[in-house]
Amino acid sequence: MLTGPKLGAAIETARIKKGVSKKKLADDFGVAPPSVQGWVKFGRIDKSKLMDLIAYFSCVVTPAHWGLDGWASLSTDMSMQAGDTIDVEGLPAALAQKIKSYRPVVEVPRFDIAASMGPGTEPPEMNMVVEHMRLDANWVRQNLVYTAVDNLKLISGRGDSMAPTIRNGDALLVDSGVTSVESDAIYFFLMRGQQHVKRIQRNLDGLTIISDNGQYKEIDVPGDREGDIQVLAQIIYWWTGRSF
Repeated sequence: MLTGPKLGAAIETARIKKGVSKKKLADDFGVAPPSVQGWVKFGRIDKSKLMDLIAYFSCVVTPAHWGLDGWASLSTDMSMQAGDTIDVEGLPAALAQKIKSYRPVVEVPRFDIAASMGPGTEPPEMNMVVEHMRLDANWVRQNLVYTAVDNLKLISGRGDSMAPTIRNGDALLVDSGVTSVESDAIYFFLMRGQQHVKRIQRNLDGLTIISDNGQYKEIDVPGDREGDIQVLAQIIYWWTGRSF
């Protein structure tokens, strides 16, 4: 792994190849422009941001550009192949672990589930994966809040109760690691044996289930009946107008 001025030079080369200004780079990483100047001139960058920086420039340079031995054979899109190895000998333990667990592409399974944004639907007899959606890992890290990558799943929404926020047929990215209502959000849940996608608001004593479509009435769930709601996942992202 490059360090010092060599790392700085590698950052500057990648920045130019990607065509982003130093200000843009600073904005994207939530730091002040002088910090980026320090990255470029001295190679001084917080280790927690280093792998994110490598991912950020993955569209223009491979990991070998950063001196990561064992990565030179990877293609430009950084798709890992079986048997690829990463030499992390000599690196700080935290950075070595991050490199070993790094995923350049996140494959999200899409299940044959059409969750109801209406009166509810019966759960399928079997949860079947019908395909996978490949998402850029850098985009996932920068745009989504989730419990773990392995908890990301893809389902579909059916109905109009969440319109115009979520429309009939939209692809819904869910986090199955969320199994309780800790904050106001949109959830995929079971109620009386039926699957639903609705907004749930926590109150002092119980929950309120809300449809963004004003034609649907709110449903109040008293605190002693919260057990009737089984949260399966939280909806964290959706693609409007896309259907399967």
